[in-house]
Amino acid sequence: MRAGLPNQSNRWGASCWFCLAIALALTACARQTSPEDEIRALIARAVTAAEARQAGDLRALIADDYADAQGLDRKAVENLIRLHILRQQSIHLFVRVRDIQFPESNRALASVAAAMAGRPVARADELAGLSADLYRFELELSRQGRNEWKVRRATWEPARLDDFW
Repeated sequence: MRAGLPNQSNRWGASCWFCLAIALALTACARQTSPEDEIRALIARAVTAAEARQAGDLRALIADDYADAQGLDRKAVENLIRLHILRQQSIHLFVRVRDIQFPESNRALASVAAAMAGRPVARADELAGLSADLYRFELELSRQGRNEWKVRRATWEPARLDDFW
């Protein structure tokens, strides 16, 4: 065994990891997300936060200037979130993004169907035999930062099963 071989191997291994880290960082920087992807990611974060009963994470998705047709402001929506989380021992959501539109570059409209159940739901056809609250949300979102969207207004109404297909 040669004395210099382990050092060369370690240097090569460290260089390899360094190059791999640089390549991954460049790939991450180069990967541009579309505004639609950003909205879908926000909805996914909302689902994750709701199921984990993380009211703070849900509040972070609401714009400071939130106001809706029902007269609710940000504080009132925060109270609704807290109340729902307190009332439910477990929260499971099945969500379908029905449509996303961009009337302006910094404004989005999203139509979302959400089933709120006491057990996990993997597919829309499972909703037929399940006792779940079905809602259709119409969301208006605004871009608050470079890639950060927040909900500025929302309306909701009962949904039908066909809203999930």
